Amino acid sequence: MTSAAPAGREIILVRHGRSAHVQRGWLDVDGLRGWMAAYDAAGIALHHPPPPELVALARTAGLLVASDMPRAVASARVLADGGDFRTSALLREAPLETPELPLPRLGGMRLPYRGWGLVLGALWLRAHLRGAPPPGVDAAALARADEAAAWVEELAAAHERVLVVTHATFRTLVGAALRRRGWRAPERRPFHEWSAWRYRGS
Repeated sequence: MTSAAPAGREIILVRHGRSAHVQRGWLDVDGLRGWMAAYDAAGIALHHPPPPELVALARTAGLLVASDMPRAVASARVLADGGDFRTSALLREAPLETPELPLPRLGGMRLPYRGWGLVLGALWLRAHLRGAPPPGVDAAALARADEAAAWVEELAAAHERVLVVTHATFRTLVGAALRRRGWRAPERRPFHEWSAWRYRGS
């Protein structure tokens, strides 16, 4: 049984801006792992700024926190507009693979980046239909998402509205954990960069 989140408080989960890393060519699974490392090391594309409504929303937040990965830090810096924000490894992205749940080798097949996107999307869909966690999400990632949800809930108790810059998969996990804690989720939850999911106390 979930408890009701305090009314009047809000937690806004934001996906970071578009990565500055550009991938070209065809990749086997080891090449995909190399792309992941480069993606994690990159900041954000300066030609893809946040929408004005998100910038305005960030200005109303009592606190801004972010994952400590470069693309999330760069995104938070833009949204903070010279103001302070906190970073935490707790909000880092869930990995695409774990030792127990490795990426598919596809027999050594090479695919363009978008082809790998289709493969991973199919794995996501299969997991969703089975009621299982997304690919690469293990018990440790789920526990971290629960811990992150509890932490941002504590921050919201002190700051009323907290804006959290995190990542695509991990945002999904934290959002689910917040719902279990009694927070009302938005009806629409888009996945594009700079999208914001507003969770409200009931």
